[in-house]
Amino acid sequence: MADRILEIGKSALETSDMKARMLMNNVVNAQTPGYKKSDVVTNSFPVALENATKTVENRSNSTLMAPQTVGTYNNLQQGALFKTGGMTDLAIGGDGYFAVQSSEGEVFTRDGRMYIDESGRLVTQSGNFPVLGQGGPITVMPGSKLEISKYGSVMVDDAEIDKIRVVKFENPKDLRSMNNSFFKIPPEGTAYQEDQNPNIAQGFIESSNVSVIDEMANLIAVQKSYELAAKIVRTREGNLQSVIEIGRPSQ
Repeated sequence: MADRILEIGKSALETSDMKARMLMNNVVNAQTPGYKKSDVVTNSFPVALENATKTVENRSNSTLMAPQTVGTYNNLQQGALFKTGGMTDLAIGGDGYFAVQSSEGEVFTRDGRMYIDESGRLVTQSGNFPVLGQGGPITVMPGSKLEISKYGSVMVDDAEIDKIRVVKFENPKDLRSMNNSFFKIPPEGTAYQEDQNPNIAQGFIESSNVSVIDEMANLIAVQKSYELAAKIVRTREGNLQSVIEIGRPSQ
């Protein structure tokens, strides 16, 4: 029969490791515009361990639950806006996502770093995805005067040629993350609508919503949890080994 306290300790090591990896990924991307931090949802190791200990002491037949990953989630809170002055740098004030075209179809992002490529297309700096307007990919003749109005109107040499598509989702947490900067609609779909009056700021970019200080504090807490789980595993393995030694017949 498997030792449940040992299983719980080993499971805690695995979940702590996964959580630490995700926190480190957040820290690495703290300076990536439009990046949304993510985290691992787990049940509590101390609670699971306490329940397991009580069950063993009481010789109960109730099921013991090891701490494990319940899922992951993206924190979609808006990051701060900072001024760049770039004519193709855009930020959305409030809710909504820019719609862009990728090899997987339409995807959505808050990363407003854009540029005009050799073909005159307005594309994202990350991924080189064409930015979509109401009429499809937005094209601007190189060298033209480009202005984006607060409501997303694309003005080229003072003439409106298109309007940037900004999409608002009824439940943004339904979106599937591609790399925490670009998101796609899940296979089962999710409700959304076109934002006809978005609040777009030209010459600004939305920063990551990662707080390095908070993430480092979380990493310290995860490290302590990992160390506790490792100690439990070592102690339990030592105890079991002692029992095995005691049970061996003397020669």
